Amino acid sequence: MRGLRRRIPVLAVVALLPLVPGCQDDNTTRPPIVVVTPQPTRGVIAQASFTDFRPRGWVALPIPISQRGALDITVDWQYPDSWIYVYFGNTSCGYDELAGKACPFLIASETQLPKPREIVTGSLDPGTYYLFFYNAPKEDRSDVVGSFNVETVSLQIGLTVSAASRDGGELRLGRPTVLQPPNL
Repeated sequence: MRGLRRRIPVLAVVALLPLVPGCQDDNTTRPPIVVVTPQPTRGVIAQASFTDFRPRGWVALPIPISQRGALDITVDWQYPDSWIYVYFGNTSCGYDELAGKACPFLIASETQLPKPREIVTGSLDPGTYYLFFYNAPKEDRSDVVGSFNVETVSLQIGLTVSAASRDGGELRLGRPTVLQPPNL
C-alpha cells in the first residue's frame, strides 16, 4: 500500500503533462517576440538672436551641455549676401586670439552659403562649449568676400542624446534656454 501511495502523485503529474500548453506537440503559430530598441532623442536646448552685428564684429556665446550628446546648430541671418563665419570650440577665446586666428576651433565654417547654416558635432562630453560668429567685411566694393551689412542673427541649438549614453536614466534635455545677446 505504501508503494502505491508514492506512485499516485507521480502518475498524476505524468497524466497532466499533455494538458500543459508548452508540452503539447501542436503547430499553433505564436506571436513573435518584439524587442524594443530605444532611439536617440533630440531636444532644443537653446535659442538666441542678436542685432547690430557689424562687419569685423565677433560674437561669442557659451553653450553649457549637461549630458553627453551631439549638437546641431542652425544659424540664420538677414541678408543673403552677408558672409557670416561660424566657429565652434571648447575653449573660450578673447578678441586678440580670434582676430589673430589663434583660437583652437573644433569646427570652422568660413563661407557665405548655405544660408541658413547648419553645423553638427560628434558626440560631446558634458561641459561648456563656445559658439563664435564673425561678420566678414568687404574692404572695398571690388572684394568678392564679405559685405557691408549690419546683420541680425538668430540661432537654435538642438542636443541629440543616444540611448546608450543615457545609462538607463531619464533624458534631461529640459526647456530651451534663451542665450543672452552679446553687448555689441
